[in-house]
Amino acid sequence: MGVIINNQNTKNLGFALVGRPSIPSADKKYETIEVEGRDGALTKFLGYQDLKFTLKFNILFQNDIKQKLREIKGLLSQAKTLTFDDSPNFFYKIKRAQISDTETIIKQSGVFSVEFHAEPFEFESSSVLEYDNPSNLIIRNNTSYFSQPIIKIHGQDNIKLFVNDELVEVKNINEGITIDSEMQEAYYNNDNMNHQMTGSFPTFEIGENVIKLEGNNIDKIEILPQWRWLT
Repeated sequence: MGVIINNQNTKNLGFALVGRPSIPSADKKYETIEVEGRDGALTKFLGYQDLKFTLKFNILFQNDIKQKLREIKGLLSQAKTLTFDDSPNFFYKIKRAQISDTETIIKQSGVFSVEFHAEPFEFESSSVLEYDNPSNLIIRNNTSYFSQPIIKIHGQDNIKLFVNDELVEVKNINEGITIDSEMQEAYYNNDNMNHQMTGSFPTFEIGENVIKLEGNNIDKIEILPQWRWLT
């Protein structure tokens, strides 16, 4: 099994995975509230903790292991995505990657470990969905968790976007707007447009999601679903 970091297979970069990885499930976060006069505490689900896992690698046939380690550390410092090549359509979003600091052992054996901190989901690679002259759409979420899509509307003036009856309203746009639910930002190209949007950032719940657009000058909508699965 190979590991692909930032779309680069580590085997082609001179190091390879040792054994099969064991990826844990993400732990849930809860808030516990004690209420006087109530039997038991109230428990509120807050979300999922970052996913942490360790992978062991072997440096392949390198005469200068020290130089190879410099290159590996450079790659890991910029790690954004990680994919296992036996599941090429799924990836993890990496927040941090830390290589083991036992360089003496690494130089002797060529084996090292990396601890990864990632978003608590497996993300499914998906293409941008494009609809010309849209009005009513149905998009189905077949994953195990709600998604935070990126929705780009090409149009002008005032537009209303309904996702499962939740209203997002954008006003006085010239060419279009991008609504990024993951980043909680509205923008177009490099211009911030949060002040031109009202309503909550939309999500796609498990099952069918009904999308409606209202406005006189809507040309196209592009949707990147950003499907994700619980680990």
